[in-house]
Amino acid sequence: MAKMKKNIFKKIFGTLLIIGALVSCEDQLEMYPVAEFAPGNALQNEDGIEALLFSAYNNYTPGSSVRTDILINEVTTDVGRVRIGAVEREMKPFMDFNWDASTNHLGGLFWTRPYTAIRNANTLLDNIDNSDVDEDFKKMVVAEARYIRAYCYTDMYKYFGPVPLRTTADLTVQPKELGLPTEEEFRSFIETELNAAAQDLLDPAAQTQVGRATKGHAYAALTKFLMNTKQWSKVVDATQDVMNLNYYELFPEYRAAFFVVNEPQTNAANKEMIVTWSLKNESGGYNNDYQNGAFPPGFRTSDNIPEFEWIVGMANWPTQFSMRDGFVDSFDPNDARKQTIIEDYYNAGGNLVNLRTANTDNCRSLKYFDNEQTGNFSGCDVPYIRYADILLCRAEALNELNGPTQESVDLINQIRNRAKVTPYTLADVGDKASFRDLILDERGWEFFSEGKRREDLIRHGKFLEYAEDRGLTTSPEQVYFPYPLAEVDANTALDQREGY
Repeated sequence: MAKMKKNIFKKIFGTLLIIGALVSCEDQLEMYPVAEFAPGNALQNEDGIEALLFSAYNNYTPGSSVRTDILINEVTTDVGRVRIGAVEREMKPFMDFNWDASTNHLGGLFWTRPYTAIRNANTLLDNIDNSDVDEDFKKMVVAEARYIRAYCYTDMYKYFGPVPLRTTADLTVQPKELGLPTEEEFRSFIETELNAAAQDLLDPAAQTQVGRATKGHAYAALTKFLMNTKQWSKVVDATQDVMNLNYYELFPEYRAAFFVVNEPQTNAANKEMIVTWSLKNESGGYNNDYQNGAFPPGFRTSDNIPEFEWIVGMANWPTQFSMRDGFVDSFDPNDARKQTIIEDYYNAGGNLVNLRTANTDNCRSLKYFDNEQTGNFSGCDVPYIRYADILLCRAEALNELNGPTQESVDLINQIRNRAKVTPYTLADVGDKASFRDLILDERGWEFFSEGKRREDLIRHGKFLEYAEDRGLTTSPEQVYFPYPLAEVDANTALDQREGY
């Protein structure tokens, strides 16, 4: 396969303007913000095809909105909240459960970006048969395009349920105004596409470019979709497919798994990260700005995180991303995962500040600290699917099928042993219902600040209940967001979700 070239700007098929960016190196697939490709016919060679493929990769990530993605999935739950400034105003509809079809971010982050990736993948799939390129290369990029397209639909499903299934960029085949598929049609498409893509994608051990899709990506994305549609037997099969790759494993130390020096592109021993957003601590690319709002006022360091020290030049925003006291207090005091959450810190004057006495719900997650951060730009990657998630998904599915078993308990204990908390025995976990609650707790402790809590609470039937426990008024339809108003207005075949 031809290597990815630096700064590829190629013309592509027809009159379509494709959003993307192509800067890459031999060992990492890097995705940068927008560049427009002029009209032309460039899908006749590998460079042009890869240019289009990478622009699809570029848009299947949250891009520079990674902190928004995390926040929306946590401020709607028992985990997180935001105070002060513009970000608080953005998050207030989500914190208060009063969003509507015109609420910011629903149309851009959760709709436009994935549909842009889908459009680019469709354009490649529509035209690649007409290109005179090596058949092995063609088979690989087709598998990648099918993976990207299906992955984007799985991600959109978390927020909206079924969305219009656009499977071609040719408007003579599918009209611009496209209605909704049935739930069964949507599920069947996702499962078929991800299983087919997995057959032709490389094994993770054979893929030399970090971030580029592998069989592990496809099976892991399928696992998450099957989990959120409660197809438990299929979850067991999909997780077994991931495990049978004999590649992924837990990183030995929880907190260190998120260190910049241990990201897969730097440390090949980190085989926990399956799908991850690769970010940079520099302007002109995608970066992680979550930490800027998590830093408390005047932060310099904390005894919890002696390796890290805020230095002049790093951003520290007035807005405050914090964690709810009830969630922080739910950890075992000896849980190693809690070490990434600070309850006190030293400020610029060298004074020790207790966050919990300063305000309620005021502890901070410093999971993504980058000692080389410049300004707003942290390069700490954000994982979307880790191997720990696969293990816990399998444990949950086994419990739903058969109640607690030794295998499901052993799976959770792999996570708990790393966290240095007491492992469970089969006798400890009780019946199916009590073990279900233990699994939900474990997922909260394991995946905070990774944007998973909302989907987990929804799957467990706790999303609205927990919001009402916080004094909010909810409605049943709020387990999904409304379709963006602009999209409903533009597509007469798209009916708004009931209740919105």
